[in-house]
Amino acid sequence: MTTRQALLTRLVGAIVDISRDRPVRVAVDGPDAAGKTTLADELADALSGIRPAIRVSVDDYIRPAEQRPESPGVPAAGYFDDNFDLAALIAGYLIPLGPGGDRSYRTPDGTTGGAPSDAVLLVDGVFLLQARLRPYWDVGIYLHIGPDEMLRRGVLRDREQYGGEDAARRLFETQFVPGWRAYQARHDPAAAATIVIDHKQPSHPVIRPGSAGEGNVGRQR
Repeated sequence: MTTRQALLTRLVGAIVDISRDRPVRVAVDGPDAAGKTTLADELADALSGIRPAIRVSVDDYIRPAEQRPESPGVPAAGYFDDNFDLAALIAGYLIPLGPGGDRSYRTPDGTTGGAPSDAVLLVDGVFLLQARLRPYWDVGIYLHIGPDEMLRRGVLRDREQYGGEDAARRLFETQFVPGWRAYQARHDPAAAATIVIDHKQPSHPVIRPGSAGEGNVGRQR
């Protein structure tokens, strides 16, 4: 167990120690309501004055409902397989900021920008350490919370958005929690991570090295 500041110091050190002739691409993965966006924002602030940070969330790539292909089986399958336009994330950021890329990225709204070679791309969101995306990451951070904690936090966070606690609970129980279980079973994101963080107590997280080893999530693209 460590302090929040010690966690940020550890993560910033792991990121800036990576030597590339291009931006370093960092994934912050974990279940819904694990604290991914908050941590990625904190990392961007902690990198200020050290490295330029570029922030993006996989939630920026949610497909409109009418554009999602139908998935057979339980609703969780559609949540995992069809909810996000990962091809746009790959084309917009991961390839141009990767090896041989021109460092010219495109945001979800079509705006273009240029990244300096020492920049850090911080992407937060669910399902980022799936097999399809692993080769694009230089650092993979996995925030762990259990399904009960995911449900508790998610209902508190989203009850107003979805029309009350009962509606939010149904959504988590029928889509988000089963979808996350399916993702874990198929892709084992903790095993693919550079660093795994037990995030049940965000103010006192527990850090352990991931199986991938620092600075090497997958075969790089």
